[in-house]
Amino acid sequence: MLNDRKIKNKILRRVLILGSFKLIVFSAIIGRLYKLQVVDSEKYKTLSDSNRISIKFHVPSRGKIIDAQGNIIADNKNVYSLTYSYYNRNNIDSVLKSLKNLLNINDEEMVLIFERINNLNKNQKTILLKEYLSWKELSIIYVNIDALPGVRINTASIREYSRGSYYAHTVGYTSYFGDKNKNADYEQNIPFLLKGKNGIEKIYDSFLKGVPGKEEIEVNATGNYVRRLSMITSKPGKDIQLTINSEVQDYAHKAIGPNIGAALVLDAKNGDIICSASTPSYDPNIFSKTLYESSWEKIINSPNAPLVNRPINGLYPPGSTFKPVVALAALQNGLITDKDKIYCNGTYVLGNRKFHCWKNSGHGYLNLSDAIAQSCDVFFYDLALRLGIDKISETAKLLGFGKYYDEYYGIPKSIVPNKKWKKDNFNESWQKGETLNVGIGQGFLLSTPLELAIMTGNIINNGNIISPNIIKSISGENIKNDNLNKGNNFNIEHLNIVKNAMYKVMNSPKGTAWKSRISDEDFQIAGKTGTSQVRIISAKEREAGIIKNEDLPYEKRDHALFIGFAPFKNPKYITTVILEHAGGGASYAAPVARDLLIATRKVIEGKDTEISVS
Repeated sequence: MLNDRKIKNKILRRVLILGSFKLIVFSAIIGRLYKLQVVDSEKYKTLSDSNRISIKFHVPSRGKIIDAQGNIIADNKNVYSLTYSYYNRNNIDSVLKSLKNLLNINDEEMVLIFERINNLNKNQKTILLKEYLSWKELSIIYVNIDALPGVRINTASIREYSRGSYYAHTVGYTSYFGDKNKNADYEQNIPFLLKGKNGIEKIYDSFLKGVPGKEEIEVNATGNYVRRLSMITSKPGKDIQLTINSEVQDYAHKAIGPNIGAALVLDAKNGDIICSASTPSYDPNIFSKTLYESSWEKIINSPNAPLVNRPINGLYPPGSTFKPVVALAALQNGLITDKDKIYCNGTYVLGNRKFHCWKNSGHGYLNLSDAIAQSCDVFFYDLALRLGIDKISETAKLLGFGKYYDEYYGIPKSIVPNKKWKKDNFNESWQKGETLNVGIGQGFLLSTPLELAIMTGNIINNGNIISPNIIKSISGENIKNDNLNKGNNFNIEHLNIVKNAMYKVMNSPKGTAWKSRISDEDFQIAGKTGTSQVRIISAKEREAGIIKNEDLPYEKRDHALFIGFAPFKNPKYITTVILEHAGGGASYAAPVARDLLIATRKVIEGKDTEISVS
């Protein structure tokens, strides 16, 4: 009996232990099920949806870029591309092997594909495999599509630049968004969304790109389409209209010809850019397709720097085109009147150094107007030394040098030196001889063609200042340009003295640009020639005879410059022309600038200009 009770208790204990264990196990299972189905339901629903639901973005139509007359400069062109939906990661190697054989994909293209795979960000589900499929390639893919799981044919859009190299620096170019950014999301996950990389395409990208559409589709285990769940349509980008006139732009490029350089024409009334030509240039259409590293290296390593937008970013010693700045500074500071004369014998002595005039025999006695017209260096050595570098620098900045306008033009890298600048950059004191060099537009002084055009505009506009503008309208809405709107604090009488002197440059027999004059009384041109030296002429060379420009190595030849405006009595157009290593400004830049102003008048006003002179 006692044994029976013991056996019974033993069995009971085992039942209790086993029951408790089962209870614990079932409780854990129920708890886990509760957590999965209730507590974490949203989490696993999201995970499930991410496997079941595919997000497909729809690329919006990028806004067009058009010229002042409404001609299309940058448009969109539909092309066919291949992508791979990254649901079947295990298939990628076999798919790539098949595609390589079917489409003869070369090794350089394969490297790009693997780069895209390696740079795949966490949210990206699609990889670009091949762009710009031909009709033959399309037919091959259609025939073999069932053997290429995850591969899709997509219609994409690329940029087409109808005017090619003539607008490359202004308009810029685009590329596909975000290939290199692993952590990017949203727009960077859209394989065929174009992003502006340079010029107008970059600065106005937010207007041009539009708003991508978004489609949610249900897919099966192999990533194939089942049904659409939701759809948000894309919104096209806005069209951008420029102030540039394509006929004038084309003419400017042809006028520069084989030279390296820049040519600008601005509306003298408000700063609208009528043309902005930079040579050498490049074809922006090459960036619309796959640009291989070898091709890119060829462009960026070119000694002629075709990517540089010379009108805005080119840096040059302004040479004698800077003399109007020194003249205005001297007038404003009461150091001279137009009646005062300075004697030039061909040499200016400072201490034990001699500073030479371009005319070895000298100009004799000259007043300010004649000194500008004949571009006497000795006259401006004297004025510069009396002024001092800080007053010259201050006047230059008031006339627009070193000024920031907006993101398109960027922060100027020009140099308008003063004592502080040299101390900050070289930890050295400013020397008087350096002031003389700046007085004739040489030395540390560097400026852009755009700054020279703005300076000209600020001298000739009766005390008003102008700012550059290149946008005429956005999405059909005109951009009001009232940049000619406030005084520049210069004495009108002083401005007119300099302006009249620039007239004499072109229209007096001793003026440096006399040979480029025209006879049309309604379109008289005024301006200033410049020849900027890029080498040091030794005393030994001066004694033996200065080597002619054409006998020097190309990189040691002078730059040719000209700034000008027309018509003189009521200025409508401003121009700057710079030809690198071309020679004298009077011989090379002035004729180009004259012809460019005449062409601008013909295109915009429909008027011919009489250029024959006796």
